[in-house]
Amino acid sequence: MSKKKPPAVSSAGKILARIQWVTGWIHENQNWVYIAIIGFCLSVTILYKISQGYGAS
Repeated sequence: MSKKKPPAVSSAGKILARIQWVTGWIHENQNWVYIAIIGFCLSVTILYKISQGYGAS
């Protein structure tokens, strides 16, 4: 019997474990996640507007 495990299964398992960890963390810190998403969107929007203004002038 070979001792090698197929790498696809182990990496898929790691990815699934990471997804479960992230979803669990999001459920625990839901308010902070929403604040971070809103803040990210606002900063991207503001930077886009600023870059548009400099490009036009």
